[in-house]
This record gives sequence, C-alpha cells and structure tokens, in this order.
Amino acid sequence: MRVTDLALNKVMGMRFAAPGDTHILEMPESPLLLNHLGSILAGAQFALAEACSGAFLQRHLVDWQDHVVAVLRTSEVKFRNPAHGCLRASAQFGGASDASLSSQLAARGRTLASVLVDVSDAQGVITMNGRYHWFLQSKLTQL
Repeated sequence: MRVTDLALNKVMGMRFAAPGDTHILEMPESPLLLNHLGSILAGAQFALAEACSGAFLQRHLVDWQDHVVAVLRTSEVKFRNPAHGCLRASAQFGGASDASLSSQLAARGRTLASVLVDVSDAQGVITMNGRYHWFLQSKLTQL
C-alpha cells in the first residue's frame, strides 16, 4: 500500500513528489491544517514526516515490500520554524543501509531501521526534522 492511499493522508492532501525532485512527499497548505497562529499544525507536519519515512523504507527495501510488516516504534522530532505553504519531506537512512537491513531481515527475520526526515517549506526553510525508528519483521518468520 502506498502511504498516500491511507485515508488520513489523503484528507491532508499528501502526494508524492514529481520524479526527479529531491523530496519524497509534499503537502499543500489548507485551512484544515492550520493552527490558531495560522501556521501548519505540528501534528500535520509529524504525519507528513512519518509517511515520508515509511515511503522511504518502501523505496529502499523493494525486494522485501510484500514480505515485511513495518511498525513505527519510536520517534524524536524537533519543530524549528513556523510552517507555511506547501511542505516538502525528504528522508535518508539514520544508520544501517538498505543492504544491511535486507541482510538482517534475511538472517534474523527482523530488524530495526532508523530514518531521518526533514520537512521544509517552498523556500527551503526547515520547519521540522525527526528520526523515525521502525521495527521490521519478515512475514515469512511469523508463520
């Protein structure tokens, strides 16, 4: 399942970035997402970043996509600047590489993956960043 197919993410307007963009997901500003100060809610930014971290793992663990259950275990986030306009989320591994994670899944049937996410506005100002820790378990070892 694509993260943009989840009901909440659809309502929030999340969409995949165009091919060739440096970010993975984007989310346009809408009245639904604004807080009492007129900036985008922290919870909406968190949801965008979480979805981005999941989409990033899907992109990098293609061979495991249909064979792994992924559950967000913990996260640490920091909100840096007020968020306005269309937000963009990009990600990178915060530890092990895709090859290392695949190897651990093959050997142990489970692993932990850490993904770093930056959310920025259309001017490139980082509004929040976070580290998302995912527990990955092979469906093949659950049987």
